Amino acid sequence: MKAPLLENKNYAEVVIDTPVRHLDRPFHYLVPQEFKEKLEVGSLVMVPFGNRLSLGYVVGFPDSPQVGNLKEIASVLDEPPIFGFDTLRLCQWIASRYISSLSQALHLIMPPGRTRKIKEIIALKAPAEEVIPAITPRDTFSLAIVEVISAAGGSLDYEDLKKHFGSPQRVSSATKKLEGLGVLSRTFSLAKPSVRHVSNLVVRLKGGLAKEDVEKLPSKQRALVEYLELEKDEIPRSQLLKETKTSNSSLDSLIKKGLVSVERKRRLRKPRTRGELVPGPPPTPNEHQEEAINRIKEAIKSGKTNFFLLEGVTGSGKTEVYMRAIEEVLSRGRGAIILVPEISLTPQTIERFESRFPKKVAVLHSSLSPGERYDQWCAIRDGTYPIVVGARSAIFAPLQNLGLIVIDEEHESTYKNDQAPHYHARAVAEERARIYGATLVAGNATPSFETYQKARAGIYSHLRLPRRIDNRPMPQIEIVDMKKVGGAGQIPLLSPTMLDSLSRTIEAEEQAILFLNRRGFSNYLQCKRCGNIPRCDNCDISLSYHAEGNFLLCHHCGDRREVPDSCEKCGSGFLKGVGAGTQRVAAEIQSNLPGATFLRMDSDATTTKDAHWNILSTFRSGKAQILIGTQMIAKGLDIPGITFVGVVNADTALALPDFRASERTYQLLTQVSGRAGRGLRPGKVVIQTFNPEHPALKALFGNPQEFVERELQSRLEAFYPPFCELVNVIITSPDPTTAARSAARMKKILQNNLQGKQATILGPAPAPISRLKGNYRWHILIKTGEVEKISSSVSNAIGRFYGYKKGFPLKSEVKVWADVDPVSLL
Repeated sequence: MKAPLLENKNYAEVVIDTPVRHLDRPFHYLVPQEFKEKLEVGSLVMVPFGNRLSLGYVVGFPDSPQVGNLKEIASVLDEPPIFGFDTLRLCQWIASRYISSLSQALHLIMPPGRTRKIKEIIALKAPAEEVIPAITPRDTFSLAIVEVISAAGGSLDYEDLKKHFGSPQRVSSATKKLEGLGVLSRTFSLAKPSVRHVSNLVVRLKGGLAKEDVEKLPSKQRALVEYLELEKDEIPRSQLLKETKTSNSSLDSLIKKGLVSVERKRRLRKPRTRGELVPGPPPTPNEHQEEAINRIKEAIKSGKTNFFLLEGVTGSGKTEVYMRAIEEVLSRGRGAIILVPEISLTPQTIERFESRFPKKVAVLHSSLSPGERYDQWCAIRDGTYPIVVGARSAIFAPLQNLGLIVIDEEHESTYKNDQAPHYHARAVAEERARIYGATLVAGNATPSFETYQKARAGIYSHLRLPRRIDNRPMPQIEIVDMKKVGGAGQIPLLSPTMLDSLSRTIEAEEQAILFLNRRGFSNYLQCKRCGNIPRCDNCDISLSYHAEGNFLLCHHCGDRREVPDSCEKCGSGFLKGVGAGTQRVAAEIQSNLPGATFLRMDSDATTTKDAHWNILSTFRSGKAQILIGTQMIAKGLDIPGITFVGVVNADTALALPDFRASERTYQLLTQVSGRAGRGLRPGKVVIQTFNPEHPALKALFGNPQEFVERELQSRLEAFYPPFCELVNVIITSPDPTTAARSAARMKKILQNNLQGKQATILGPAPAPISRLKGNYRWHILIKTGEVEKISSSVSNAIGRFYGYKKGFPLKSEVKVWADVDPVSLL
């Protein structure tokens, strides 16, 4: 949305593009006359800030400045405004709730690949031999700076200079001194964006050419004209010549004769699709779907903000409800955003929606190339696509008239951003729906306890789909107690029950999924003599063994090393793999079911572009009988050929020190079980566990509602979400003593700032993973009834901590940040 025209544009409020806390506020600048017409809220500008030029965002036009002696805006970037008033309100809310700077929040809505940086160039004013006499011979550091710049050709990027010497503060003071001596000059320039528009030559038939005139043309020219007549549209020049097997000279002849025109046009880089999808007739909704569709349609017609929880068993037809809601939104000239939790689900979702809404669906997710993401973003902004499908970041798609947001599998932790700002897409969707007057539909078979509690409180309207479409049966579930499997202390990875079910599935020419939420071959290697386990040098975690490539890998920091020939502690050569990952499951299938065809889908197998698409397309086509994978195959997949699901180990999350462990186990098992029997044939699920009596597993057979209510009661008694909101303040340092002292100091500041704020402070304590990527980690957990009432106090406390550092000597660097609504306390 463009900002309204303002008569008074003498002054502009500009937010500097920096994460620095004490600079997180608007600064006032004079607007030169030549910029007044094109400057709008959302414009990107270059402004003088301190002794340099900085990038900034225009957020308003005040009637009068706060201070005198204002500086002028230096330039306005040749970019359309990236946000309007509504988007600015959303980013201000994100910055406030998630305790980040406004500039960090504004980065979320930037066009992909168009983030700009200002380069600072340090240059010698004269050749080195002429400026060196101005420097004191004892000032060896300044002389070294001159030598480095001279060796680089006389000028160097300031960031590269700081990296070269590894001492930013020392380089800063030295370069300022050299500027004062007249040795160096400092200039600023705007770096080019990483992606740009692409274009190609397109050919169009001018028309008015009689059939007999076409027949008189030489054969090659006639082939070109006939192809253009058949297509009835402009064709890329390269495609035209390739399809007609003609040359440039034939086309040039037609141009000279005035029969065709050639012009350069922008070309959109499109993500891969399956080609032309023929839309089929939509299915007839059952009575439960019909009721949900009507309720959502009425909400959309009202034009007011409405929230719905669409709870439906797996295979109950939630997607059809989404599509009917989208039809209603499109009929009113508005757009829709559909969020999915995994990139792996995006291809399947795109196919469904493109089939129903041809040429109206855009896609946004991180597996696209930068150019593809940028072109999709621009096409959405320009109104080409009214429907957007994507993962978490698609919630920021620049739809101009948003009417519907759908969050599929809304309980998934992947909707939480792991970088600043640490937003949760579900909460952002709620706020965006409020701002735009849109309808929000959160769909799930296993709602998060937060959303479920909001439905009980009346914030969400609760809609239910209790049966599968066409009354198809839910899969039969069998629990295998692994304590009773095997003998002489040897417990197989795949039980006889699991292998027998797999064998029967393959014999029946059906398909199966094997689920294990751990990649690699073994959890870790262990010395059989002394018990030593190779650990990551940077993290408090063991290294996982990967048989493919024969290496050890830290799944947290990526540290990789070769498998040692012997124990690094006692020298023994007896190293044994303990536990299992998806690679070992694949090896077990090869050993026990020779001839069975399988695919593996985990983060190791999906590193290349379109890998998710290729694996799922191959499996859907029936070219493989078994799909082995981690959580990316556990939800959303709708493949009729799958009749069997095997859960190799249901206990991987139960022992985690996290209050959500039982909830997540129940959700994950329910979701993965729901992949079976979605077609005409009934499904079966085998779940292997060492804890068959655990409530999360018993809920799969008994009354899930009883499990949910019992979990909610325990949360209420312990005052945990959904009955409170959490802020996890994390303190890290490469030095363990510094981390501990800083955490204690941070606790005192928080206690002072939150006094009388109805907040409970727990800790500080070492994080469960106490060292990660070379940093020791402590955390302080804050419980509160409403985060918005304490977020500014927590932000102020973090700022005070950094302010106190000057009088609080520390051995090494310390970082402190807040994670609001944490999905993990590890």
